[in-house]
Amino acid sequence: MKSYDLIGCGALNLDLIYRLPADSPLWRELPPPGAEQAITPELRAHVDAALAGIEPTRSGGGQAANTSFALARLGFSSAMLGRIGADDAGRFLAAELAPCDARYLALDGESGRVYVLLNEAGERRNLVWPAANDDFSTADLPRRLPPARFAYFSSFVGERPLATQLALLERLPADVEIAFDPGEIYARLGVKCFIPFLKRTSYVFATERELETLCGLTADKALSFLLDVGVGLVVCKMGDRGAQIVGRRLDLYVPPHPAEVVDVTGAGDLFAAGFIGGLIESLGLESAGRLAAWAASRGIAGLGRSTYPDAAAWRERVAEERGEI
Repeated sequence: MKSYDLIGCGALNLDLIYRLPADSPLWRELPPPGAEQAITPELRAHVDAALAGIEPTRSGGGQAANTSFALARLGFSSAMLGRIGADDAGRFLAAELAPCDARYLALDGESGRVYVLLNEAGERRNLVWPAANDDFSTADLPRRLPPARFAYFSSFVGERPLATQLALLERLPADVEIAFDPGEIYARLGVKCFIPFLKRTSYVFATERELETLCGLTADKALSFLLDVGVGLVVCKMGDRGAQIVGRRLDLYVPPHPAEVVDVTGAGDLFAAGFIGGLIESLGLESAGRLAAWAASRGIAGLGRSTYPDAAAWRERVAEERGEI
């Protein structure tokens, strides 16, 4: 059985990316920039009507899917576990994942989608319609899990997929390093739901707001709490202010990499891919942080996954980090 550098597990969505003018009436009805929320059928119908006649940019999406795809683009081996629809969108999502391995994805129903609404500064609001993702169950997990060095977990909306992720966690061998990005949706559930994850997790990737929401504490106290629970390192993503990597004996600041901002969607997922890639390359945490910031800066320069860096760019950047060029 093929071994992977990383297997991802989380929602897979068709991202429908819209850039709206400042005077769009939708802004008054939506959460603040950066927010992500699941939507009701009524709100979806309202959004569909408001966006009728506007052609979106389509892209594959989902936190773990983005990270798995990004790592594969960088030249590593990755696979994705989850569920997509047996529809045109599902076929698009499976094709969009390449070179990440999509063979383990379950196919049934309607594919999930996210309305990614961008303002003129590239800030986004995500409206999530989970669809097939909510049906992800233990029956969708492979009987034999492929060997992997890392497993990367990110959020779903429904309760069943979370239970499936917990079942998957129990099946993973002890030598698999766990990375976890709760995102806003999981953070709202509160930290008690994720204690089994956190006791086993080597790396948590989260924004300041997500840390505070997840733990019900200020960001500083949330960091201490997570480390006390058993998390190895917490990577606090701070957008254009960079990132902070915190461990029991570590507090490392990672400055942002200069970039032209077109679409910040997926920037944190690329950051995680670059960081994990740096670890696989056996570079130190400072180098992994710089590679993470570089990868994120490349991604936000275009819509969706259109400007994710490739293996040639990664090899050149790693060589620079090693002082070889």
